Amino acid sequence: MMSAAVEQVAGGFSSAVIQRLVDKTIDFLGINYNLSHATQELLTKLRTSLIMVKAITEVADNQLIINTSLTKWLRELHSAAYEAEDVLDRFDCHEIVAGKRKVSEIISSSVRALKSLIVPDESMKMLECVVQKLDHLCATSNTFVELMKQSNLNTMKEAGIPGETTSRVPVDVKVFGREEVLELILKIILGSSGSEPEPSSVRAKLGARNCPGGVDVIPIVGMSGVGKTTLAQVIYSDGNVKHHFKQRAWVYVSKHFSMKRTLQEVLRSFKGYDSSFDYPDSLEMIINNIQSVTQHDRRFLLVLDSVWDEMCAQWNVLLTAIARKVPGSVVLVTTQSKRVANTVATMRPVPLAPLPWESFWSAFQHYAFGTTNVVENNQTLLLIGEQIAKKLQGLPLAAKVMGNLLRSRLTVDKWRSILESDWWDLNEVLCEILPYMGISYQDLQPRQRQRFAFCSIFPENYLFDKDRLVNMWISHDLIEQSESDDTRLEDIGSKLFGELVERSFFQATFDKKWYTMHDLVRALAIGVSSYECFFHKETSHRAPPTVRHLSVQVSNQLHIHELNKYRNVRTILLFGHCDSNAICDVVDIMLANSRSIRVLDLSHLEVLTNMLPNIASLRKLRFLDLSFTRVSNLRNFPCNLQVLYLHGYSRGTIPHSINKLNNLRHLYVDATTLSLIPSIGQLSQLQELENFSAGKRNGFMVSELKNMQELSGKLCISNIHIIKSTHEAMVANMIEKKHLEALELKGGNVSKDVLEGLQPHSNLQELMIKGYGATSFPSWMLQAHIFTKLHSLHVGNCRLVAVLPPFRNFPSLKHLTLDNLPSVKHVDGTSFGFLGSLEELKVSSMTSWIDWSHAEDEHGPLLPQVKRFELHNCPLLEEVPCLSFLSSLSELDISVCGLLVKALPQYVQLLACLKKLKISYCDHPLLLSGHQLKSLEYLHLRKCGGLRLIDGLHCFPSLREVDVLGCPDILTELSDKSSRQDEQGVLHLTNLVTDVSLLNGNSFLPTVRILRIFYLETLQFTPEEEQWFEQLISVEKIEFVYCYFLQRLPCTLNRLTSLKVLDIRDTQLVSLEGVVPQNLQELVMDGLCTVKTNYFKPGGSDWSYCCHVPYIRINGKTVQNLSINNAASSSSSHQN
Repeated sequence: MMSAAVEQVAGGFSSAVIQRLVDKTIDFLGINYNLSHATQELLTKLRTSLIMVKAITEVADNQLIINTSLTKWLRELHSAAYEAEDVLDRFDCHEIVAGKRKVSEIISSSVRALKSLIVPDESMKMLECVVQKLDHLCATSNTFVELMKQSNLNTMKEAGIPGETTSRVPVDVKVFGREEVLELILKIILGSSGSEPEPSSVRAKLGARNCPGGVDVIPIVGMSGVGKTTLAQVIYSDGNVKHHFKQRAWVYVSKHFSMKRTLQEVLRSFKGYDSSFDYPDSLEMIINNIQSVTQHDRRFLLVLDSVWDEMCAQWNVLLTAIARKVPGSVVLVTTQSKRVANTVATMRPVPLAPLPWESFWSAFQHYAFGTTNVVENNQTLLLIGEQIAKKLQGLPLAAKVMGNLLRSRLTVDKWRSILESDWWDLNEVLCEILPYMGISYQDLQPRQRQRFAFCSIFPENYLFDKDRLVNMWISHDLIEQSESDDTRLEDIGSKLFGELVERSFFQATFDKKWYTMHDLVRALAIGVSSYECFFHKETSHRAPPTVRHLSVQVSNQLHIHELNKYRNVRTILLFGHCDSNAICDVVDIMLANSRSIRVLDLSHLEVLTNMLPNIASLRKLRFLDLSFTRVSNLRNFPCNLQVLYLHGYSRGTIPHSINKLNNLRHLYVDATTLSLIPSIGQLSQLQELENFSAGKRNGFMVSELKNMQELSGKLCISNIHIIKSTHEAMVANMIEKKHLEALELKGGNVSKDVLEGLQPHSNLQELMIKGYGATSFPSWMLQAHIFTKLHSLHVGNCRLVAVLPPFRNFPSLKHLTLDNLPSVKHVDGTSFGFLGSLEELKVSSMTSWIDWSHAEDEHGPLLPQVKRFELHNCPLLEEVPCLSFLSSLSELDISVCGLLVKALPQYVQLLACLKKLKISYCDHPLLLSGHQLKSLEYLHLRKCGGLRLIDGLHCFPSLREVDVLGCPDILTELSDKSSRQDEQGVLHLTNLVTDVSLLNGNSFLPTVRILRIFYLETLQFTPEEEQWFEQLISVEKIEFVYCYFLQRLPCTLNRLTSLKVLDIRDTQLVSLEGVVPQNLQELVMDGLCTVKTNYFKPGGSDWSYCCHVPYIRINGKTVQNLSINNAASSSSSHQN
């Protein structure tokens, strides 16, 4: 609950509110409406009053005002301004309706009639009332001007205006003063990977104990702003951690904890945050999906960020759902609650305290001075900075927030004004807002403060989608655009949001797709907006009557009818879940009482089955989200909608009349659904159209794209072979679509004339052409200096093309893919020359390609920046030009290119930077040596019968993963000397996939953790092969897959004390006698016949050999699961 002291703080954006109203009033008076004399007189008075108070608000916004009288006056002014804007909105709506009616009548004086504005008496009375309020506030304004002068408050001058000197800070996440705890956690997480000889002693430092399913849970606990999330981010992004865990997930846990929602987010994170991913309906399905992912991809790292006490009661269930079956996995928990830390921990929590001065001062300088040498040049700044830093109590968040502010204002006067700010003296009064947060906020421009304050209506730990938030800002007219500026509002908003990120008001998630607001920042937002923004929940105190932006945490415990009190709101957002149909009626009443509502989010309200009656009449509504509701009669949308979300609706439920929403800028539905809307070209303001399928019928022809000049992002135009001529293609007007970033053109045997007419704008960044049927490319691909911004080009399925275009015409090209061009025989320097920016080259199925020539003196160096090179199914290519570009390669992937692979040894010495090497389907003799590939980390070999490693694996000093199948002679070249040297071991190799290829020799593999064996054709292992398993002293998981004839496993497995998981699939296994080690945690057998299945079940002949394993699953059915009981007993004993 917000303290009374905080509610006395003025928001600092009054001038922005007034300015917007001034602009709107002037617009009404400036347009040649036939206004009545009384209306003109009232609007003129309104303008005069607003101009008078605007000067006062501009002064007030640059001061910290906590005087009760001043704050009350400013809030009354806000309220009156919003009322005035509501009245003008009503005028605007009357004009729209009247205008449409007059057009339909088509009278001769229609031009004059369209500008006639008939204002109803009710609206006139409302305007008179609000003008009187403003007159009264103006009359008392002098008193408050004097009060502000007497307050003698320190003013933050030139707020939001950049100083003369700025500096950049490195974007990498850094931690200061946490090196020891970071190293400790990393050693626990990575275990005995070869770099830590005594992992047990490391674990002992944190009092590690046995845990359910072998999953470690490490809580990081500390006060807000102390750096818990930052430390977790550094761990999560560590290169060794990324390599160690095949699956990683990061979930922000809401204070309103929901088991289902949390597990959905875990699954979504495992799936890579695919925007098209649909959540399973049932909790059981979600858990099964999670376990399927982790089972397939092995151990995982899960970060549960910002966990609160509400989760404690359900922790055991949550842990059992995510921790089963995958030993070696880790759950990292960040929390402010010691109760949470003690509940979840499988070892002592890691406490974080404020930083000691030395570490904090280093952090502060990092953020405040960035990469400049300003400290050396100006000792005064250093001294002032040190005084400011000593006020920040050692909190890393404070160093970041204040440092980012100071870095953008590198002047002595600015730094001194911050040091002398009154915020530092008001820490006790403003107990909810820390001084450094208030100072940083006050430095923003008033309109930027208003945009930030609006964000207070979102719940704690909310994941902000930048584009969604910007759309809300635009819907509320919080983003302004000058008449001379043609930059789109969305682009302006994105830049403004980026500024808030730079100033640490938002923090990007690890994958940069979403943003979070720290709870201390949220407290600031609530404090400066409490009189107009409110988050209503079960325990809410009474909201002020001036609330304009409302969000509601709906639940079955919420007293729904309390919401009837809200009137004149402009935003309604619903969060949570409610089973009562009454919520729909209450929301509809709120809409009836709020005619100027602009943003309405009813998404995930499953009880909503019919369109709310009052939605259609909301003529100022611009943002509507009905995603994942169950409305059966989608129709009668408000005419001024700009943003409409309809995720979860199938194509048969979207009405065709949606094409009448002429102001629609964003329509979020399934891409296929969008392409089936007829006459979509009427939505000329639409900015996203992922897929357009050209058709022959009216309403679906390519001409629909003609006036859609605002399209941005990616557009795929399919079936372009239906287009008949250059003229018909040119009607689409692709060359004028300057906001489009990516374009895909595909069809079947497309003519050159059609592609000629589909020339895109020169701003294009990505181009994909599929199914082109001519022998040469259109002229716009052959001309230089047109597509200077193009960075990705994909040309595929062009069966008649014989000559490649000069790719040097695209100087910014970074990614080039050529696929299925069977007529290309020769490639020379005109194609690949001067590609100084190219980083990735993929060529496949150029089956006639014979030679590749290149003269560096004529065409410049060949591909000097290429990092990844893939070559597939080019069997006739015998040689390549002097591959100087090989020295920069980090990844090389070659398959079905036998003649080229045969020549590879002569180039291998150039591959000094190569980290990944994949060679597939090569029967030619080939000798490789690890001495020439010292940087190689990943080696993938498939069906290479003639390939041999001269010195085995130990000569690859950086090797981490090996995947070798179908290479039976790979180690036959080993000499006795090589075999003895092999005893040194491959000290970094952790993942090994093989068949019989590597199950011989004396390779010492002490660090292998995961072994997968495929396609064995023998009944059992030879004594030499059984002995080979003994040197796997760190292995945790072994899989036998598709070994169809295998009847017995090597008996040496029972000596592998580190083995936790044994997975056997599709074998003829007859017994486990003498095989299963005592420490095994999980045994999985799939693909067994029914008779053999019974051998390994309770009462079966082999049950006594495996009954000690906690978790056993056979043919998809759980036979034994002791982990749940262990989890419960472990938790119980821990709580006691």
